[in-house]
Amino acid sequence: MSVNKTLSLAVLLASAAGPVLAETAAADPAEVPAETAPPTAAETAVTLAPVQVTAERPDDGYVGDLSLGKTAQSIRETPQSASVVTRQRLDDQNIVNIAEALKFTTGVTVQRFDAAGLFNSYFVRGYQVDSIQLDGLPFGSSGNIVDTDPAVYERIELLRGPGGLFQGAGEPGASLNLVRKRALPKAALSGAVTVGSWDLYRAEVDGSTPLTADGALRARGVVVHETRDSYIDVINAQKKTGYGTIEYDLAPGTTVSVGGLLQRVDSVINQGLPAYLDGRLVDVPRSTFIGADWNELVPKTEDLFVELEHRLDGGGELKFAVRRLDRRMLYKVARANSAIDAEGETAIQTGVYTADRQNLSADAYASLPFDLGGHTHNLIVGANWRDQEQNNYTSAFTNVTRQDVFDPDHAISEPAMPYTAADKTDTTQFGGYAQLRARVLDPLTLVAGGRISWWQSRSRNVGTGASISDYAVDGQLTPFFAVIYDLIEPLSLYASYADIFQPQNAVQASGEQIKPRTGRQYETGLKAELLQQRLVAQFALFRLEDRNRAIADPNDSRLSVPSGEVRSQGFEFELTGLLLPGWNLSVGYTNVDTEHRVGTAAQQGQAFAPFTPRHSGNLWTSYRVDSGPLQGLSLGGGLRAVSSFYSQPSAASPVRFVADAYTVLSAQLGYELNRHWSANLTVSNLLDEKYYEKVSIAARQNFYGEPRSAVLALRARF
Repeated sequence: MSVNKTLSLAVLLASAAGPVLAETAAADPAEVPAETAPPTAAETAVTLAPVQVTAERPDDGYVGDLSLGKTAQSIRETPQSASVVTRQRLDDQNIVNIAEALKFTTGVTVQRFDAAGLFNSYFVRGYQVDSIQLDGLPFGSSGNIVDTDPAVYERIELLRGPGGLFQGAGEPGASLNLVRKRALPKAALSGAVTVGSWDLYRAEVDGSTPLTADGALRARGVVVHETRDSYIDVINAQKKTGYGTIEYDLAPGTTVSVGGLLQRVDSVINQGLPAYLDGRLVDVPRSTFIGADWNELVPKTEDLFVELEHRLDGGGELKFAVRRLDRRMLYKVARANSAIDAEGETAIQTGVYTADRQNLSADAYASLPFDLGGHTHNLIVGANWRDQEQNNYTSAFTNVTRQDVFDPDHAISEPAMPYTAADKTDTTQFGGYAQLRARVLDPLTLVAGGRISWWQSRSRNVGTGASISDYAVDGQLTPFFAVIYDLIEPLSLYASYADIFQPQNAVQASGEQIKPRTGRQYETGLKAELLQQRLVAQFALFRLEDRNRAIADPNDSRLSVPSGEVRSQGFEFELTGLLLPGWNLSVGYTNVDTEHRVGTAAQQGQAFAPFTPRHSGNLWTSYRVDSGPLQGLSLGGGLRAVSSFYSQPSAASPVRFVADAYTVLSAQLGYELNRHWSANLTVSNLLDEKYYEKVSIAARQNFYGEPRSAVLALRARF
């Protein structure tokens, strides 16, 4: 069997985890000498055309483009603060989940909701990232989600500030886009075996191959299997992920891509530690688990997509994409449900909850560059539609026993937990958008765009059929304006105005539905591309105003008035890229202040998102020796540092749960054994700092950060 056939078979086996079909490529024809004389044995030997397979690094470094604006743009061309986490950076840090990558991303606060670190929410500038995009297609993600394994992605993109132009409804903090791996026109095979602290064992295979001689038909597949325990007693998790895609060039410049993903996680759910009623956090070993050994969290993800893209002469493109994303989750728990009493005990509450969220999303747009007045401009016009159906089933959550926080007994009897309530919510959104980038002068670019959206949500009780809520938004305008001025060749000054809206299910005394919240942001800053665009620096000042928030009517607490206002403001700095040959760096700092500008008497002047640290910084750097006796050796390290933060469950209560400031250091040591094989060791929390990573309420959801841990990965690329 030829090398090409072998690689094709490997990729097809990997792709079998997703809904893809492929055919192996035909062997190259044999070359037979002309019959000028009776052939010898040597002359009758069949000689196959050589197949060359070369090892490549996964990326040029830590600098990457953004596709959140439909067309590929550099960070300098993007008039908002933004970050890209490249494939090389993910590998350098041995990152195996999205949450860990975002912890090292400027301005992101990760709020974990389980001990295994699989169940998270992400916050930027005080707001939850409630719409996560997959290749530019947004999907609702309100609530806590379990991310797809990062092995299937080429990079992670984060646009800070509102992204309503292409997204529609959502919170104004940021847009997150996960960019999948594409099929390659040449054979490539890579894999990794990873072991780490607390019995982490992980294997992944990534293969791509042409299925025709010219590479017009090609396939790629990724398979991941991971098992792990935790620094917390009882906790364990198992993850299986399969991804496959096929691409076909229908004609020069026209490509169709289909594929799918399956992921299942089986884990033990734990919802953190309780605290004391007066706001004190408990001091117990970080391994302390509150709950039962039958606790369970089982999320499943199914993802199917089709994309059709036509590249126009002159750099334009037409693109249509449709995606079906289904997420199902079983959540069965015994959890802390009261403050710690004088005997050191907490109440244990049991319950079960399942959710089935089905998303269907479609987007079509045209990117049309044109010349006018001696400059090239670009017009984007398009429309997108998405529908989400969510079914929730829940039991009654009941206190059944008590547990000693300082000596917990996990052998709690599992009670009967029949479902007692069910509801269904359908949410539909449609919108049309347009954006013009006009290069009006050599150093000056103007950007103007707008979107008109229609949005509707209907909820009902499945058992009775009674309506729970029914509200809609018609013809909501979402504008965007920006100016970019090139001060000198590598340095640009920009200013932007971005808008977003968020529907609200609240009613005024008149009986009218409250209009959507409107979030608007004013941002200005500097961006520079240095060292032949290998290093990107950016500085941003921002003010985000969130108006028309529903707050309790002072005359009737059952009703609302649209007078709430929140302000989030601050500044950010980020430097990412290649400082010297072999030396990659990513460093960022954020200063953010959130405040209730207008609210209830208790809210007025208080922090809107007190769990967001006022100061946060992150650093990761890695240096690879490319010559000399130490060639192939790499050294690196990083840190995460945040100022103190707190949770205040009720604005009317003076009790706060305060987490002290902390700094966590990391280190990395790697070695390229040859051009195919490399090993990489990372150590997190190098000094074994004991700190609270999240604080919440007295009943639960207070989490220690992870102790010192080590991860070793052996990688191969062919």
